[in-house]
Amino acid sequence: MKIQLSEQEKANRKLDPETLAIAVEQVKANGYILFDKVLSEEKISNIRNNFDPLFDEFIERKGYNTGTNRAQMFLPFMEPFIDEDVICHPIVTQVIDEILGEWNHCNYFASDTPMPGSDYQNAHSDIMPLFPELAIPLPPFSLVVNIPLVDVTEENGPLEVWPGGTHQNPDRSNHDTLNNTVNPHLHIVRAAEHMYSEKVYMSAGSIVIRDIRMWHRGTPNRSNDRRTNLAMIFNRSWYGAGSSISIPQETYDKLPEKAKELYRMEKIGSPVKMPWE
Repeated sequence: MKIQLSEQEKANRKLDPETLAIAVEQVKANGYILFDKVLSEEKISNIRNNFDPLFDEFIERKGYNTGTNRAQMFLPFMEPFIDEDVICHPIVTQVIDEILGEWNHCNYFASDTPMPGSDYQNAHSDIMPLFPELAIPLPPFSLVVNIPLVDVTEENGPLEVWPGGTHQNPDRSNHDTLNNTVNPHLHIVRAAEHMYSEKVYMSAGSIVIRDIRMWHRGTPNRSNDRRTNLAMIFNRSWYGAGSSISIPQETYDKLPEKAKELYRMEKIGSPVKMPWE
């Protein structure tokens, strides 16, 4: 579902109570919500101009790592990537606080870029189940936030998602399907072929919040340009496996108070880590 913010919500950088309730309901019941055109064109252009040469150097050094002509790249915790509108936009934190509760935190700061010539990924979930012995759905405990740096169209490889309950599937659907293995509990690649899915088209500077367990896949980029999403992962206070962010002390000290709260559990005092390090 796509939400167009009102002029008042944009100006106040705060969702009306009704909009907040709808957004929370959609993430819990449908798996994701999309806010259209939240960040300004100027801000997105500046971030993209700094991202592209960094990504080019990363590919030259490390190559593609998430499929044909497709790469995940961790971002250095530095300007302009750590703009407040990226790392702790008030509208995003409003929704996340409502779903994940107080003292949630971010432990993943990266990007996903399908280049021209990229292919389909297998349908997959981004996470293993917390309690694989339990055949029951659990409440949300981890949310992904994506911000596209370009308009996302049919041609440049939009994210495809399976809404309406795949994030609540208890049958151990996980990321191992990316490498063509078959999940012994549920053949989700085959199952996804016969289920409803939708592609997430959006303008540059939009914001997507989705349950990390939701089935999804990257689609082919048939355009002549890269299609980059910034990506962050926010977790309940007690969860946060798999990644960490290096943040210099002086950088942390200058962060807004909400950002200090969100990134409090990361490697504070460590030098900025470049993507190829």
